[in-house]
Amino acid sequence: MTLPRTQVAYGFKRGSKKIHRYDNWPISRPAPGEVLIEVKAAGLCQSDLHILYAQEKHVPEEFVMGHEIAGQIVEVGKEGVPSQYKLGLRVAVSIPLFCGTCANCRGGSDNNCLNSTKAYGLSTNGGFQQYLLVKNLNGLIPIPDGVSYEQAAVTSDAVLTPFHAINRAKKDLSPTSKVLVVGTGGLGLNALQILRNYGCYIVAVDLKSETEELAKEYGASEFYSDLRVSKHKKESFDICFDFCGLQETFDTCQMYVKQRGRIMPVGLGRSKLFFKNYELARREIKVTFSFGGTSKEQAECMNWVAQDRVKPLSSVVSMSSLPEYMEKLAKGKIKGRVVFEPSKL
Repeated sequence: MTLPRTQVAYGFKRGSKKIHRYDNWPISRPAPGEVLIEVKAAGLCQSDLHILYAQEKHVPEEFVMGHEIAGQIVEVGKEGVPSQYKLGLRVAVSIPLFCGTCANCRGGSDNNCLNSTKAYGLSTNGGFQQYLLVKNLNGLIPIPDGVSYEQAAVTSDAVLTPFHAINRAKKDLSPTSKVLVVGTGGLGLNALQILRNYGCYIVAVDLKSETEELAKEYGASEFYSDLRVSKHKKESFDICFDFCGLQETFDTCQMYVKQRGRIMPVGLGRSKLFFKNYELARREIKVTFSFGGTSKEQAECMNWVAQDRVKPLSSVVSMSSLPEYMEKLAKGKIKGRVVFEPSKL
């Protein structure tokens, strides 16, 4: 396959809080043990704003963003590539560049790799480009039949993140459980679809009342913009999922979780949250943090999508409109997930 030497890419540039367009970003060719994928779909996430605004010191001066990635293998290294990674294979990319050999990876928690903190699109080159070099082949997950590139990209984070969080709490989930879902954006709407498979009673809360119809369609029995006007008493929910990560949303969870219940902070809207430690201790509340998900869970999520158990809400647009949609995301004007097609510029 004849490839150009450079490509259009969008990403981080130190000192700028706006996403930067690179018109001549080099296309890296695969060395032994590596593959090159043509990026077919790359999703936009709230974390992309955080990268630009935080300007954290541990990230490179310049790199391509975009961590929800799906594509097709178009070139493989001359040797060291297992036969299953063949040309034309449709794959989703696991976000962390996990090693596969440390204790956590071997134990099934490759989202918490002990040997690598790098992640595609978050601290090393990601999917907002036309071609992506992949070095950790164990992070490539075949896309099942019936799942589109768009769905696979969104599933890698917007479905996987709530799926992993719910997995961590599933021993407390049953048809008699009363569950609070705070935030019905990209993560929360998918969480509702996952939770309804457990048969529990779900109440959703979001300041944006326009998401009520969709939240109920996806599994919520009740929806409120303000839980204080509901019939539900304080300290009455078995589990409270916070998909926003703001102080006010975490306070809602602290207020409404029952004694010996569980709070699951999942959203990362703020870098610091304040706990009412005496109240949480007195009531013996379990606070369980959750981050991303494992490669095994990612494959399972795509199978759920293939079976129509989860239908990610997304829209596909040209990658040239990425700066415009970053602005919309910052203003809270995006419903579900926006997915970019790098081939369309």
